[in-house]
Amino acid sequence: MNKRNQTGIILSIVLLCFVPLTTQAQSSSEAEAESAIVIAVPNRLSVSELKIRGRIQSQYANSFGNNNNTGIDAGKYSSIEMRRARLGVQGKVYGDWNFMIEANVLSTVDLDAATLTYAAIPQANVTLGKDKPRFGHEQNTSSASILTFERTILDGHLNGGKPLGLRVHGRIDLFSYYLGVYNGESVGTGRMGSDLDTYLYNASAGFNLAGLLGVDMKADLRVDYLHNGGDTGYYNFEDAFAFSGHFGFGELDLRAEYMTGERYDKNRIYGFYVMPSYFFVPDRFQAVLRYENVNSDAGLGLGQNRYADRVPGLFNAGNEYNALYAGLNYFIHGDNLKLMLGMELAENSNDVASSGGKVATVFGGFRMQF
Repeated sequence: MNKRNQTGIILSIVLLCFVPLTTQAQSSSEAEAESAIVIAVPNRLSVSELKIRGRIQSQYANSFGNNNNTGIDAGKYSSIEMRRARLGVQGKVYGDWNFMIEANVLSTVDLDAATLTYAAIPQANVTLGKDKPRFGHEQNTSSASILTFERTILDGHLNGGKPLGLRVHGRIDLFSYYLGVYNGESVGTGRMGSDLDTYLYNASAGFNLAGLLGVDMKADLRVDYLHNGGDTGYYNFEDAFAFSGHFGFGELDLRAEYMTGERYDKNRIYGFYVMPSYFFVPDRFQAVLRYENVNSDAGLGLGQNRYADRVPGLFNAGNEYNALYAGLNYFIHGDNLKLMLGMELAENSNDVASSGGKVATVFGGFRMQF
């Protein structure tokens, strides 16, 4: 069976299971005069809430690179791509159970996330399914709400993916927590061989200080931890920590994060970013800056950002990375529909070889969610 047929079958099953449709018959003249009324109802009476969800994100990028002291010329790379296209459903069933299913629907259809949460006790929710561990402020900010086109390469190295696991999480006054254990073999959804050789463990603690501050002020502090229980599996680090803060006052917003990870061979990656932003027109027009610095032990190449990595001949195996991003965001309907424009200047260097690759990337695009 080819991929096109598989895609059609999967989408048909989703529609048949979740949203049976009924329409009121109309004469041909009535149909021409007004749009048909379509009513979507759950397939089971136990479903008390049902919503269709999704996102569409398209963007343009143009990267220009040059090398220092390598004797190799770097070229350029440009692309227009559908960055993300996802479709899913979420809802509530049996009173206290929440569910969410979302799939990537680009060239192939594959499961992005699927969770079932028992939410009868707000201080101790229990979630089973495939989704992100609570690690890193930037990673746990939805792609529909991040202020830049791409997350940092620091997050790219240290995030925990979307594995299958069990989580217990909740909030008690100013304090929030998150505890989880996951399949450490893979982030895929199929059977992981005959034995599960390693698990990924997650712990997080957060403090929301907004209630202690003045009006229109916010302050969130959080520390996250990931531990790979064995020297195998998809996660490259034995232990990883993330320390993050999110602050706000009026139209000013500041996000900062430090992350570090150590592998079983004791080599480390560590770094930070600082990202201030400001609304020049409240809730409409925003300017964003982000500075990122990442370092790694010898032998751990850091690479470049998503597009700079594709520049032909660009030096990208260094162990120190610096990047400065500047952008403008125009919110048409908040994060639900917005236009974005940005530019990032980055350098990957290697002190031993006294060489480095510099690259400038220009971005433009839009993001929509529903």
